[in-house]
Amino acid sequence: MYAPERCCDRDVLLACFDAARRIALIRPEAPGDGQRLSLPATERRTGEPYRRAAVRLARTMTPAGVLRLGRVTGRIPAAAQCAPARRRAERRLFTAHVSSPDVLHAPWDGTQLAWLPHGDAAAQLAHLAIADLDLFLQGYLQGWIPDGWITLG
Repeated sequence: MYAPERCCDRDVLLACFDAARRIALIRPEAPGDGQRLSLPATERRTGEPYRRAAVRLARTMTPAGVLRLGRVTGRIPAAAQCAPARRRAERRLFTAHVSSPDVLHAPWDGTQLAWLPHGDAAAQLAHLAIADLDLFLQGYLQGWIPDGWITLG
């Protein structure tokens, strides 16, 4: 697996927070190679539910049971600027929590985690084409988004 660069490469994304409400972002180990910070992400396998793909991604980042999926999931419609051949019907943004950043590691070789305050994350992730990402992160952490599904954009 490799770190996604374009907005349409992966259809399951993970916003993982630590106890200090920082969010884990993926960054390449070699700075300056043109890759930007990104959310951990994976592509669903044929017939695989979104949630199962999110759990599979979480298990690549930490031992089972250490990362807890949140109760809010963002549904992201297909990004208009992506080429039709690469466009997914939609993507899902799952929320997750870990008690300590030390128990989480990057899911791909050649990458590492960067922990940013959640308020700074959306600006770093504009290339993922997730409308209202900043409001989603803020609303989730402040508790004013109800449990369940929310459509972004």
